[in-house]
Amino acid sequence: MHYTDQMGQVIFLNALPQRIVSLVPSQTEFLLDIGLQHRVAGITRYCIHPEAMVTSIPRIGGTKQLHLEKIIALQPDLIIGNKEENTEADIRTLQQHFPVWVSDISTLEDSYRMMEQLGEITGTSGPAR
Repeated sequence: MHYTDQMGQVIFLNALPQRIVSLVPSQTEFLLDIGLQHRVAGITRYCIHPEAMVTSIPRIGGTKQLHLEKIIALQPDLIIGNKEENTEADIRTLQQHFPVWVSDISTLEDSYRMMEQLGEITGTSGPAR
């Protein structure tokens, strides 16, 4: 299956992602809200909500100071980033190893589209709506 992120980049997935690393606090909160807490394998130190769900998820640095070796060690099958939150260099490095889906949010419509697309990618379209 292939998906196009909000930057126009195509990613390929062989199956529904089971080991997701989220590089963006708001997107982490969304993933947990749609029921993916058991599939989120890594989050940033700024991902603090919902508190009860994030305490047991491994931390992979900050949004702009990612610990790439920690992310690689987690062997994610999907990484979710953001154009403004993450550095282009980190995203490019991670893309050499893993599918990286990047959001680009400028409007409320972009935000809705991000939620819809992440629901489709993760097989949670119902809760994502």
